[in-house]
Amino acid sequence: MATTQHIRPSAAAALLVAASLLAAHVAPAAAAPGSTCGGNRTLLAADAPSALRVSQSLGTTRAVPAAYGWPVKPFDQQHPVRANLNDPRIGHEGGTSFHFGIDIAVPDGTPVYAVTGGKAYVHPGNVSVAGGGTHSFGYWHVRAAVENHQLVRAHQLLGWVIPGWEHVHFAERANGIYLNPLRPGGLGPYVDVSAPEIGEIALTQRRGGGIELLANAYDMPSPRVPGAWTNEPVSPALVEWRISRNGHAGGWKTAADFRARMLDRKLFDSVYAPPTRQNHKGAAGYYCFYLAQKWTPSDGTYRIEVAASDTRENRAVARFDFSVVEGRVRS
Repeated sequence: MATTQHIRPSAAAALLVAASLLAAHVAPAAAAPGSTCGGNRTLLAADAPSALRVSQSLGTTRAVPAAYGWPVKPFDQQHPVRANLNDPRIGHEGGTSFHFGIDIAVPDGTPVYAVTGGKAYVHPGNVSVAGGGTHSFGYWHVRAAVENHQLVRAHQLLGWVIPGWEHVHFAERANGIYLNPLRPGGLGPYVDVSAPEIGEIALTQRRGGGIELLANAYDMPSPRVPGAWTNEPVSPALVEWRISRNGHAGGWKTAADFRARMLDRKLFDSVYAPPTRQNHKGAAGYYCFYLAQKWTPSDGTYRIEVAASDTRENRAVARFDFSVVEGRVRS
């Protein structure tokens, strides 16, 4: 087995990195030096910006036409979103699933309104409104102000956020599939003017042979979430990667695509790798994505590139160079 190597910034460099992140937007605690996707199986990893050589580009920074407004007032103003579609959800007993909507951060007791008209279906703790066909919207952690099967109009009061939740979970569903409300042409107005972050690229020894390729990628909510949930990450909408060998670049491959719809929960363990953890109040989550689960490289010089994008095509690309000599990975 190759000797474990780790490329990390010096203490002084780490302070400079932290200061620069704070000036732009604050990174979650989970991205601090010392976190790693690979754990004790790490062969080679980079989490310093100088080693990762991160570049960023901005996509659509203007508002695009929306199908419906926000479910809280003001309807025509963007509100903080503290959880995205397909964020990891991990139970205390190890059960896993993808988040099936977005969490809009609001104070307890905030009134919640219908984004479109339709028939209301009231359940303990949530209200859904079905319009024509198979399209519906769900509003969770809400004490209902409407009756079951009541017809409601757009912007009619549905209820109030139940104490202790500090958000309304908002979900859109069509033909049995949960859609991403933050996709262009969905919820609006919605703009995003910053790119996601790539915190680490790691190569780890796979049990049973081969190498796993992993990346820590995340985005930060904008506008900033207030209170105890501030500075906690959300998932990027798209994670891609490619490998160049001896200067010849391969094609981009998709590790996770959350842009349009919720993924089947059976895919969770092929998308998120340990030690992925979800956000909790006052404790930032950590998102580790599988790029490849069994890579068997030949000797040569390599570059891994990882790209993370949001729904507005703001994109960050990290590059990490290394070599394989006599089957061993080296920096």
